[in-house]
Amino acid sequence: MAPSRKYSLEFREEAVRLALSSSKTISEVGRELGMNPETLRGWVKRHLQSQEPAGTDLAAGERARLKELERRNRELEMENAFLKKAAVRSIGRCNIPGRTVAGGVAGWRGSGVRGCRTSRSVKCGGDGGRGSR
Repeated sequence: MAPSRKYSLEFREEAVRLALSSSKTISEVGRELGMNPETLRGWVKRHLQSQEPAGTDLAAGERARLKELERRNRELEMENAFLKKAAVRSIGRCNIPGRTVAGGVAGWRGSGVRGCRTSRSVKCGGDGGRGSR
């Protein structure tokens, strides 16, 4: 592992300005400057976090609500991606009578079933949990 290097404040500011104004990626700018790209990425991230976004006059409560809504949106996008993959795998069929992919994740919550095709502890149909195709 290479020894850590100390960079002057002026060098840091110039590197961040260059990374933000350039059309190159942060990794490319970091390599051109002869430094670890992850170090530069951390400086850019801290710089962007310290800057107040222009044109946003949100109160603290609105900012907290926005952050919560963004978190919920990410969660729903991940859940949606998971359901799309599950729908493709199961071709719309399920081993438990009355359950379909259309029921979504909410239909599985609280049922004790961890996974439709992989659950051996739940008798699915008449095939003993092996899955019917």
